[in-house]
Amino acid sequence: MNCNKLVLILLLSIAFNAVFSQNDKNILDSNKVIWESTEVKDVDLGEKKFVNVKWATSVVKFSSQYDKEKMSASEILGRPNVMPRGGYSDYAWSVKEKSGEECPDAASITVGYDKPMLITQIAIAENVNPGAISEVIIKGVNGESKSVYTATPAPAGAKGRILNIFLSTPSEFIVNQVEIKLEPGKVPGWNQIDAVGISDSRDSVKVEINVFPNLKFDGKPERLAETVNTIYDEDAPMISPDGKLLIFVRKNHPENAGGYQDRDDIWYSKLDHKGAWIPAMNVGAPLNNKNNNFVQSITPDGNTLLLANLYNKDGTTADGVSITYRTKEGWAFPEKQYIEGYINNSPFANYYLSNDGRVLLMAIQGKDSYGKLDLYVSFMKAENQWSKPQNLGIHVNTPQNDYSPFLAADGVTLYFSSSGYPGYGEADIYVTTRQDETWQNWSDPQNLGSIVNSVGADSKYNIPASGEYAYFASENNSIGKKDIFRIQLPKAVKPKPVVLISGKVLNEKTNQPVDAKIIVEELPDGKEVAIARTDPNTGEFKIILPAGKNYGFRAIGLGFFDVNKNIDLSDIDEYTEITEEMMRLNPIEVGQVVRLNNIFFETAKATLKPESFPELNRCVQFLEDNGNLEIEIAGHTDNVGPDDYNQKLSQDRAQAVADYIILNGVKKERLVVKGYGETRPIAFNTDEEGRSQNRRVEFQVLKK
Repeated sequence: MNCNKLVLILLLSIAFNAVFSQNDKNILDSNKVIWESTEVKDVDLGEKKFVNVKWATSVVKFSSQYDKEKMSASEILGRPNVMPRGGYSDYAWSVKEKSGEECPDAASITVGYDKPMLITQIAIAENVNPGAISEVIIKGVNGESKSVYTATPAPAGAKGRILNIFLSTPSEFIVNQVEIKLEPGKVPGWNQIDAVGISDSRDSVKVEINVFPNLKFDGKPERLAETVNTIYDEDAPMISPDGKLLIFVRKNHPENAGGYQDRDDIWYSKLDHKGAWIPAMNVGAPLNNKNNNFVQSITPDGNTLLLANLYNKDGTTADGVSITYRTKEGWAFPEKQYIEGYINNSPFANYYLSNDGRVLLMAIQGKDSYGKLDLYVSFMKAENQWSKPQNLGIHVNTPQNDYSPFLAADGVTLYFSSSGYPGYGEADIYVTTRQDETWQNWSDPQNLGSIVNSVGADSKYNIPASGEYAYFASENNSIGKKDIFRIQLPKAVKPKPVVLISGKVLNEKTNQPVDAKIIVEELPDGKEVAIARTDPNTGEFKIILPAGKNYGFRAIGLGFFDVNKNIDLSDIDEYTEITEEMMRLNPIEVGQVVRLNNIFFETAKATLKPESFPELNRCVQFLEDNGNLEIEIAGHTDNVGPDDYNQKLSQDRAQAVADYIILNGVKKERLVVKGYGETRPIAFNTDEEGRSQNRRVEFQVLKK
């Protein structure tokens, strides 16, 4: 049959898909769908995962493909991603029409499998206008070949289907290839194939959406106020970890840097004291220019933004990722991030910076991608320096686009969008959890269901540290084009509990804010787990840490002594917000006394505990960085026990600290060791809180 008016047919096909996809939402809720079938078994579509089936991993040869970028032969690889909703899709293989807009009389494709097997069944996902398949041939690892299915091509209904072909007995040879022959001209419209699977099961291979079990949302998506949403297109929302700052993209607004022609500018809104969003404002230069501008993530302190693209001084942008820091004058010019061996063969990319500032997730098409965009991870090597991207592996990535990563504050729960899994629309949002430190082992990705996912492409799903709401953009029930929504999360899909810690760093002498960096280490091993920066105008900082552990804080400011604190979160098992006491930094001056907060001894002994070593190592580093300093190391006790005992204990503890510092390379001539016993208290000894403050080790600058 001729494919006259191909463009019209395509439009009708797309229109059908929209109608079918909308209806499909209701069909799926019934939990059983019977796809039309003639010579094949009916298929029960539930909401579980695939069982006992292997999907094609390579294309051996093909007669034609519609295009290299869409409906290409490679779109047939992997599990079905158009089914069970069915309908036309760019992510399924289609043949190329002949000149004059005629469908070819014959077409074929041969796919391969990286794990050959004896089979009893072949499953072919015909996602739109099924019935064009005329023959299916299986091939073996030793060159064997056998035709297992023949049919006279004819329309088999407008809906898609799974063609389940059963062998009467298991295959006589190990199958590593399947060849499919078609006669497209005998079935009206486009004929597309989504996937080809082989199985040794007698049960029909089913196309199933792996929805999070027992998932039930307490309410419906809530559109944010008109102070945020407008008749313009609001997209790509990013909520700060404390839930008080919303950054998003507004398209083609007259106040954009390039005016109506500027597709993407960065805008923001803040919660006021009543919990309402203030009118959104354009963030301005240097973050916005006449190119496409996006924020990819916000650090917990709100003082660092990860930005898509590299920013050039001439106002142009390039492929890559940048970071900007808040200064007293506003946002600094974005700094390029150097990623070892960075390659992206796609014109698209997404990035996400973890809350601890040490892990960079990205969606790119690398040399080892399984198909299109894949999710990768890179680790901080130094400031603005990142390790070679590592593919997250086949447990997460598919042959289709896997993108829009969001790593929750717990550091293990990953939300992302994918067009490579069975879902409700063009791309759905999934959740998976990291199983170990390799970043290769993940739980099976689970769909967040039809409340969150639509018939379109859903992405940019992100959650504040509390895990109370998820924020996303959607066209459903919008007042313009896309609007920003939030939905209350059920406990089942919330990340693991974390603690949001707020603090402030001030100059001890002047009481003015200090532009400082906050380093957090996990105790007792001293592993660095998080980095934050203070707001240079206020000295405030915020940081997020997993609950259930013990941590040490260090505030570092140029020209100041570091200050260290300890915070024990080991007994916390739910989301908690903590406001810490102010951290006061002393300028480096002769006579200045600095307390070493994270020094721990065995009870009534001068034996250092291992959790003291990170603090002592920092002290060594400080003395190496300031090579002319000479200091006194002073030990102090409370008033419990005899005076002479306390005097000796304080001297021995000060000496233990000095011995560690000398052992690690500092000359002993730079150190004076003195024990003061109970003679110099800094608090009353009337209660344990005061006594604990008096039991301390300090150092004093003798020479600068």
